[in-house]
Amino acid sequence: MASSPSSSSSTFLMLPIADEDTQEIQHLSFYNLKNNKPYNLKIQPNLENTQLRCIGSSKGWLAFLDQTLENPFLFNPITQTLIHLPRNHPGITKLILSQDPSLRPQTSAAVAIQTLLFTSKLSFCRSGGSAWHDLPSQSETYYDAVCCDATNTLFALSLELELQLSDEAFPDDLYSWQWYLALSPAGAGEVIAAVRYVGEFVRYDGEVVYEGDTLTDYMAAPLVCPYRTMGFRVFRADVRGGGGGGEWADVEGFGDHAMLLGGNETAVVPAVDLMKNNAIYFTDDYWERIDEDYSYGGHDFGVFCMGDLRFEEVFDFEMEKINPPPFWITLPSST
Repeated sequence: MASSPSSSSSTFLMLPIADEDTQEIQHLSFYNLKNNKPYNLKIQPNLENTQLRCIGSSKGWLAFLDQTLENPFLFNPITQTLIHLPRNHPGITKLILSQDPSLRPQTSAAVAIQTLLFTSKLSFCRSGGSAWHDLPSQSETYYDAVCCDATNTLFALSLELELQLSDEAFPDDLYSWQWYLALSPAGAGEVIAAVRYVGEFVRYDGEVVYEGDTLTDYMAAPLVCPYRTMGFRVFRADVRGGGGGGEWADVEGFGDHAMLLGGNETAVVPAVDLMKNNAIYFTDDYWERIDEDYSYGGHDFGVFCMGDLRFEEVFDFEMEKINPPPFWITLPSST
């Protein structure tokens, strides 16, 4: 299709369509959440025949990594603008922007979460810069980060919060926990953290089992029990003045807002008429296991309704593996 995403809605599910044999991205498909209609955009000719991996979406831009050269770059799907970032930065698992570089090209910066072995660090590059700079670290692991333009502040989510807000209802021998951080719509002094509980091996009937329970006496191969998101818990804290020392309290709901999380910049946005309010929209970002063929990598995405704790599907993809996985992207309302 030659259509472009419509200005009547701002949130889309972006699905890079790759060649089954070469894994090279051929075009980008944007699904409108209001009418479930796809809009396909052809990638730039100079990006064809290149193995790309999407490493984020932020401020209406997509972030990609050239897996051959480990070179990250930004791509605006509306204007088709491409911005190269400093080269040779391997291990990026998420990239967010401090500001929209098309609106503030002189002051914007890119912040990368770089995961190496069992640790992760934060680094940044300024607009037009030639190098990445590591941010001072007080933790061995950072899960997510978000920039507040109003206060020119970067907030980061580290291991200490996981230890503080553990939940015995989701034991770590059956579940993995993934953490996200977003600015609260309540104002610049508040942030929202969400923990996502992923069952490592989930049967067709929804029961989370141990890996050994997938083995049978009458089949040559184990039962297919893909990982699946089984629950969420959301917290808020007042971090006015920086330092992150506010008390964390449970969030029961989002009112007329919805949360977008996954490989994208985590955000709480007005639900308007194209999304369910008081819900969490999530995509698959379990990078440690997403490439396991037998576990249907890329399929762990949907909608979690905060009111009745119910899961719903966004789209029903019949393919066994979605590669690359989907990403949420929020486009400016002026486009």
